[in-house]
Amino acid sequence: MIDIEFSTIAFTIINLIVLFLLLKKFLIGPINDVIKKREDMIAGTISDANNQKAEAMKLKSQYEDTLAGVDAECRDLREKSRVEAQNEYSRIIDQADAKSVKMIKDAEKTIEIKQNKALSDMQSQIAELAMAAAGKIVGGEGDAESAGAAMYDEFLNEVGDSGDTEGN
Repeated sequence: MIDIEFSTIAFTIINLIVLFLLLKKFLIGPINDVIKKREDMIAGTISDANNQKAEAMKLKSQYEDTLAGVDAECRDLREKSRVEAQNEYSRIIDQADAKSVKMIKDAEKTIEIKQNKALSDMQSQIAELAMAAAGKIVGGEGDAESAGAAMYDEFLNEVGDSGDTEGN
């Protein structure tokens, strides 16, 4: 059978323990240190990523609030511009109406003045013609002037009365 000696087993066990301690000291220890460093680095990276994500969410919220404020301001500006445009439109229309009313009144006054002048000129011409006709009718009589003047006055009264009824 196999001849196993206690000293060989003891020596093998001691060699295994020394080998284990040496491997633990020089191989497993540095490997565990590298693994720990990597775990710390990964945990730090995850923590930084979470912080950046939280910061990004905060910035997103601020941008959304700012965007909502800008949107509201745009609506207000559009409404204000619309109201100002409507007011300007109304002012221009009122101003044009006032100008047209003034122009119509000025034209009516001008027409009235020209009409009165034309009527006056016609009365003068008719009076001259009436005087000339009266002078021819009366001929050369002595009180032709007084008769002509009376006829003239009567004619003017008749023309004036008929002119007043036509004008009114």
